[in-house]
Amino acid sequence: MSCLHNGQKPNCNLYLWLPALFWMALIFWGSALTGGEADEAARRGSGLETPVEIQRLKDIAHLIEYGILSVLLARGFTQRTYRLSWRQVLLCIVLATAYGITDELHQLFVPNRYSGMDDVIRNTAGAIVGVAVVFAWSRLRGRETV
Repeated sequence: MSCLHNGQKPNCNLYLWLPALFWMALIFWGSALTGGEADEAARRGSGLETPVEIQRLKDIAHLIEYGILSVLLARGFTQRTYRLSWRQVLLCIVLATAYGITDELHQLFVPNRYSGMDDVIRNTAGAIVGVAVVFAWSRLRGRETV
């Protein structure tokens, strides 16, 4: 049984949602870094030097972090079966996108940080890819639990 099952009252355990909540906290923490701190962390972690390279890395990071978020949301909705309904697929995308929007709004108040619609689009694309991979994988494998 999933957390969103035939319109019935949700029957969810908190531990199913803790990874998604923890991941959201990590995203928030990363967004709280000033522009210079974020660039320096990317530079040290990757070995890249030019501003263009650093920006491309951060663009890819948006895709990956929101892809992971949508997978963790799927974990919570399906109680770790990852057998998603279309409604749950849509909810994973909507919730990850909504969190991405709040993340961009948060960055408006962080010194030297850029907040833009292009990042929201990257966040949404990452969420779509993440949940689509889970959905396709679960259908192809026919697995009940992961």
